[in-house]
Amino acid sequence: MTRLKVHHMAEGGTPQATIAAKCGISVRTVERVLAEPEPTREEVAENSRQGAKRPGRPAVTSDALIERIRTLLGEENIAATEVLRRARGWGFTGSRSTMAALVKELRPTPRKEAIIRFEGFPGEYAQFDFGEANVTYADGHKDKLVFWAARLKYSRMMHVIVVPDQRAETLARCLLASLAFFGGSTKEWVFDNPKTVRISPIGVEPPVLHAYLRDLVAEYRTIPTLCTPGKGQQKGSVERLVKYVKYSFFFARKFQNRADAVEQLVGWLHVVNHERPSDATGVIPAVALEEEKPWLAERPVRVTADQWPIRETMTVTPMGTISFAGTPYFATATRIGAPATLFVRCNEIEILVGDERVSHRRKDGVGVLQMLPSQTETLLGAVHGRRKQATVRREALLRVGKPAWAWMTALVHRHPDGRWERPCNDLYELLREHGDDAMRTAFERCILRCGYTVDDVAAALREVA
Repeated sequence: MTRLKVHHMAEGGTPQATIAAKCGISVRTVERVLAEPEPTREEVAENSRQGAKRPGRPAVTSDALIERIRTLLGEENIAATEVLRRARGWGFTGSRSTMAALVKELRPTPRKEAIIRFEGFPGEYAQFDFGEANVTYADGHKDKLVFWAARLKYSRMMHVIVVPDQRAETLARCLLASLAFFGGSTKEWVFDNPKTVRISPIGVEPPVLHAYLRDLVAEYRTIPTLCTPGKGQQKGSVERLVKYVKYSFFFARKFQNRADAVEQLVGWLHVVNHERPSDATGVIPAVALEEEKPWLAERPVRVTADQWPIRETMTVTPMGTISFAGTPYFATATRIGAPATLFVRCNEIEILVGDERVSHRRKDGVGVLQMLPSQTETLLGAVHGRRKQATVRREALLRVGKPAWAWMTALVHRHPDGRWERPCNDLYELLREHGDDAMRTAFERCILRCGYTVDDVAAALREVA
């Protein structure tokens, strides 16, 4: 339409600069259009039907190139930029916008496929996913609750728990908790594609599973199935389960606090699992579960979620330690540089170095060395020299806590001869005799009294006793 308008305005004597301003094009474009034959009204109508929006000369593309692009788009669902890159090698010299318009015209219209609904056999499928719900408590405080949702495909039995995060370890332990709740494992596990499940790029086949999940898949002889991104219908009931839990429980009820939400969730799950028939099957899930139990029993859960050990391999540092989740743990005093195997449980870390085995209470993110009293004695026997042994005893005292740090700092600066080795040796013997708790209380009392001698600590310990 603009090309015809340019010719009509020029015939009426309108200057080219005015034509360019009124038509929203450049003067150079006006000159080029006027150098071409005036388009007929049939050509203008045809361009309008094809959706031509840009003024100027239409792109010149050979029929062979158009057919080649049409064939390419029929075989692959690729972006216009990739078509442009390939077309450059075929002789296409047009612009990126020209190719975008051409691809839009030639791309085949996607056909909508019917959604095929399938039902699982007893013990065949279990589906798992994380969800999030933003709730407001009765006092106005807002909170984001992260929850784990699991459902058996056949019976519709579901398991939902509130969790602290969506990390890989949380996923693995929640998975085991759900299997124990159901009474065993199904043949196939269905997941989405988060990095806690799949560590390889999406599209790379076969997928590489996260090490934690890979161990469980091998242990329970199951088939992991990962849903295609953008294909929500593939996740079936688990996607609907996450939405159902949100809108039927978290968004439908009022909670006093997080503990109240957890307590109400237990009662709500009992109703939907044991009292209310499933909308999909018309059968109470707990009743339908009876048909699944024989098959689930073929893959029993032999360890609790808290006791299941994550296996990690590390090397013992020159300080005889290994680190996990931001906390160093003392492993051995005699096998520096040796490989160590960690068995990480929910509340315990077991370290195996050769034939040496030690268990620590797990404390993530503490950043303070965790060392057992017996290990301190072993380390004292492995190091030589008065200064080194005094340092080992000093570090053992500092692990008592902040009161020990404050008291020892004052001791170092206030001791008459500036030496701390002998007081540390004496204090270490008091620690062995009375334990961490009593020493912590004694240090606190000495700080209040400004007493910074071994005798002051001993007197405070007698008071504690």
